Amino acid sequence: METAYSVNKIKLRDYLDYAGILTCNVNPYLPSLSDIGCDWSDAVALIDSHDLFYCKAYRKRTTYLSRHVYFLLNQCLNKKPLNSDAAIVYDILKQAGPLQTAELKLLARMESSSFSKATSFLLENMYITAYKNGEFLNSNWSTLTYSTAEDWEKCIEFPYIESNAREELKMILTRTMTEKEFEKFIRP
Repeated sequence: METAYSVNKIKLRDYLDYAGILTCNVNPYLPSLSDIGCDWSDAVALIDSHDLFYCKAYRKRTTYLSRHVYFLLNQCLNKKPLNSDAAIVYDILKQAGPLQTAELKLLARMESSSFSKATSFLLENMYITAYKNGEFLNSNWSTLTYSTAEDWEKCIEFPYIESNAREELKMILTRTMTEKEFEKFIRP
């Protein structure tokens, strides 16, 4: 018997396969989880199965990318170089593997504001992602286990990409965003 949970998980995966991108929270630019009838638990299910890439690449908002769009975007974006705090957090994840936020913060040994800025930078530039769910804090949020993007990539099959990644990405993303918004997004 299918539950609402499994139906919504499939709905979210199908939406991401079509549109490539979705935001967590309601905003004026792109559809969000609630706009398509899904919630945080549906996103967590896809995080756990590595069917979406969790980041803050779009307007510094919690953003979900399909696997395919992640790989296309990764080819099109010029990542900003790591600053010193971001490099510390990234190196810890690279050496230790996936870690919960609290563990990562403890190992990084930096002030909360510095740690928060470093992890935000890493998520905005797709250096790291949510690898799996931690503990549910309430029905709308939970702790997460983070990994490097490279560790996440090891868990999935690389999608076939046409010869022109930018054009393929544009074709997918302009299903839900304007062409002007697309240009802003890939040229931060």
